[in-house]
Amino acid sequence: MVDRYEEIRKARRKVIRYTRCRFENFLESYPVHDLSVKGFSFLCEKEKCFFDKNLSLNDIVFFDAEGNTIIEASGTVVYTKTFNQNTVKVGASFVSTKIVHSILGKIRATRYVPTIRMEAVIRSNENGFTTQYNGFVADYTPASTRLTFPEDRPHALELGDSVQLEIESMGNVLLEDTANVIRRKSDGSELILQFSGKFLDVPYIESISESTRDVKETREYLAGLHQYDKVLKTFKALVSDWRMYMARLKNRLDDENLNNRYRENHEQIHFLKGIEKSVMEDMYGFIKKLNRISDGLDKTRSLDFKQYFRENMEPFLRVSPFVASVIDKDRGYAGNFEIIKQFFDDPYKGDTLFAKMVNRLALSMDAVTAHQDRIDFLYNTLVSMYEKNHDTFSFFVLGSGPGEEILRFVENTEITPEKPVQAALLDMDAFALVDFKDHFQYLDVRHFDLITLNHNLLSIIAGRGKDPVDTKFSLTYCAGMFDYFSQKVCRRIIRYMIKHTRPGGVVIVTNVHKNCFSRAFMDFGGEWELILRDEADMIEMVPEGLLSDISRDEKGANMYMKIYLP
Repeated sequence: MVDRYEEIRKARRKVIRYTRCRFENFLESYPVHDLSVKGFSFLCEKEKCFFDKNLSLNDIVFFDAEGNTIIEASGTVVYTKTFNQNTVKVGASFVSTKIVHSILGKIRATRYVPTIRMEAVIRSNENGFTTQYNGFVADYTPASTRLTFPEDRPHALELGDSVQLEIESMGNVLLEDTANVIRRKSDGSELILQFSGKFLDVPYIESISESTRDVKETREYLAGLHQYDKVLKTFKALVSDWRMYMARLKNRLDDENLNNRYRENHEQIHFLKGIEKSVMEDMYGFIKKLNRISDGLDKTRSLDFKQYFRENMEPFLRVSPFVASVIDKDRGYAGNFEIIKQFFDDPYKGDTLFAKMVNRLALSMDAVTAHQDRIDFLYNTLVSMYEKNHDTFSFFVLGSGPGEEILRFVENTEITPEKPVQAALLDMDAFALVDFKDHFQYLDVRHFDLITLNHNLLSIIAGRGKDPVDTKFSLTYCAGMFDYFSQKVCRRIIRYMIKHTRPGGVVIVTNVHKNCFSRAFMDFGGEWELILRDEADMIEMVPEGLLSDISRDEKGANMYMKIYLP
């Protein structure tokens, strides 16, 4: 009785060509005779055949005519039998298989699609005359190719016809051989030819492809310099001098590192403090020139200038941990709470003396120190209003961020049961609110009622989200958000703040001033783009009929606007 499953197995097993197998990394390889999903057979010479029934075959590797691995497997010998006078056929079943590239029942050589233009010329003899057709290689294997003929089509060629074939690319002759037509489209637009005695050198073609691609990319990369043709020569000269200064400073400080002269952190800081005054003066001189040039550029024209500056200066600037975090914008924008926290961190951070020096420079910019002053201003405002208040004091913060001023207020103020505090903090970044509460939980928060609101303010004022606040506060403030929004949006935010402020209460907003010294350095160097304003811009946002006053910090970098509700 014939085993039904054995018949199915035999029906699915196919004889294949150009495929070999090797076992356990032996150098000897064997031609595969047939193959199925369940097992395979291979041929070996009688004198060298050591395969016995039930022998385990480990690390079996099948590879095609080009040497590409197509199957990795393990198996067991099922039988051995004579195939012909000098050959034994060995059958095996699979224990496990990993198919890399196969077509069930028949392994075929991979067809390659050219990544470069490959031109083909075929010549055929028709009635004693030689006819030539020009086409292109659509795909190929080492032994065959598929050609397309977009214009002059070889209608007269039939299956089995022999032609002279030449294939070349980028001036490189890839193949000259006689080839036979083994398939064709009825309209003559495509032919598949099999070579007679030669093979296409696939690694060589890939090498040409890679070289061509590299040449193209290199040319495009260098051609990119032409985008800077419109950049002023005075700006290029400034960047060149600045870059040379940074390179010289880096080389000098790296020499100190190599000499291992200052091993302890306090020794390094002592050394850097000795040179930082002169370095800062030099750097401020460069920044002053940068401001003069950038102030004369409109937004569109400045794009190439910014890119030119960043391409030349970023390698020197991003060694600073602070500048790197500004450039990378891990949370999607430059002013996130993690970056703001670095304003209050050790300014001498960095892996080298040069990195520490650049970090110290970046954190000395007036935009940074003005933020520190802004925290002082907000803290003093909270303390002053709390002291003047006779009952519950409440405040609402939009875009609260790390809330440094609030933590300082809670830590340094004796909050009594007669004068409790109620506070609401709104921020779209949940991580900022969690970070604030992590610090807040360790303070004495008796008589301090806190709610945190993770919402997008823009969605609220646009009516796309429900307003999470239904109370009014003694003080409502927004410090930092206005630097990123248009006049129209800022006016709507102010109206929202007024809506949630009690009669007699105060609304406070802040903005970086147009004359902030580090304005261009922040933008050009760190892609920290701000909407800068002056006093007139701020007053223009105040609703008609409300009193307001504007003050600036000591450096003139920040403006504080108070709006008083009647």
